[in-house]
Amino acid sequence: MGRTARTFRNAVDSEEARWKNFRRTLRPARRVRLDQIFDYARKYADAGTMMVTPRVTEVVFISSLMEMLSEIESLRETIARLENAIEENPS
Repeated sequence: MGRTARTFRNAVDSEEARWKNFRRTLRPARRVRLDQIFDYARKYADAGTMMVTPRVTEVVFISSLMEMLSEIESLRETIARLENAIEENPS
């Protein structure tokens, strides 16, 4: 017997398709950003699956925010390292 409930990844795909007309009106660089949001959601599919009755859009955006925050933290750490290196070697 096959699975009766759709997977969360399928739900993300369906949600992405729902945003198709919106995406079409965006400039190419912004389309890439929108695509990234849905890619981020797929990275967190395991967590999204744990939502009993998810509102897919909420999980997509929360997943994206989490990924963006991770990237911001990584950039902050890189900036701090570069600033320390400059302070130690002010040639």
